[in-house]
Amino acid sequence: MIFKNSFHLLVDNFSMHYKMLLYKLIVGAITLGLSAALLYPTLNTLFSSQQFKDVADLLGGFLKSLVKGDTAFLETFGTQLSDKTSVLLDYIRTNATDVVLFFLALVFVILVSRFLNGLGNFAFGYLIDNKMSSYAKVSLTGALVSNAGKASLWHLIYVPVTFVYDVVVLGICYAFFLVLLNIISVALIASVVALMLSVTLYLASQAFKLTVFNGVVPAMVGDKLKLRAALKKAFSFKKDRFWPLFSTYLVTAMFILCLNVLFALSSFGAALLLTVPMSYMMLICIQFVSSYTYDRKKYFLTKDTIVKPEKQDDTGENFYDDFEV
Repeated sequence: MIFKNSFHLLVDNFSMHYKMLLYKLIVGAITLGLSAALLYPTLNTLFSSQQFKDVADLLGGFLKSLVKGDTAFLETFGTQLSDKTSVLLDYIRTNATDVVLFFLALVFVILVSRFLNGLGNFAFGYLIDNKMSSYAKVSLTGALVSNAGKASLWHLIYVPVTFVYDVVVLGICYAFFLVLLNIISVALIASVVALMLSVTLYLASQAFKLTVFNGVVPAMVGDKLKLRAALKKAFSFKKDRFWPLFSTYLVTAMFILCLNVLFALSSFGAALLLTVPMSYMMLICIQFVSSYTYDRKKYFLTKDTIVKPEKQDDTGENFYDDFEV
């Protein structure tokens, strides 16, 4: 029900996609400018090194071998990747000062980009909440300005925490990938299975993150709670709601990945202008639909359709049957 209603809400508010796209392009331009100023000199030196080219060529060969079924290459891929990665790390150690400065600048650029994107997502959540609660239209500029303080406070906490979380998860997925390559003996099967399970692990970790923090922004936007109260409410949800919500986010994450990859390949990247903002909007819709559902609050699904609970008592039985459209 949450996924279905979120998708209906997404379609009913399709015009927001263009605003989301414009906002993402502006943030992308800011990020690109910061990257050009802070990262390009060191990045150019690193990318032009033979050590980096060897790793990049190896990864490119891995993808080609998966498509062609080149088992001879795949049999030695795990060993080659470990060896060439070690050589690249040795090169990095010899240029430690420049590399440390580069990674500090990279972290700064990523955090700024995530912070600005987070402000936008918060504002779009505010727009969605207004449509759900009263079907009112609010300007994006007004939403950004009116929520700047609350959104900034929340993302000063959320962005660093989730950045560390994502870095740790990527490290685990990489180690998991290498371990599976060494465990499974058949090269082609090993490569496909290792890549599949590593991607699944990463998507599951993102679904877990989204589930844990699902209720914070709706509590701050819809219930007008301060950050401390919103966190308390978000982390006090019933355990039996975790797995359905986690499942919804996991399926959505897989759907978003497949949709973006398929559309990107079939349109030479042009369709990403549509699918990327849709992906963000879908996740925001799930946030608010799930919060309205679990809080048993009625909401506008479309202009002529209101979803509301028939009962106000929380018996825990036939929860979804207590809603009518």
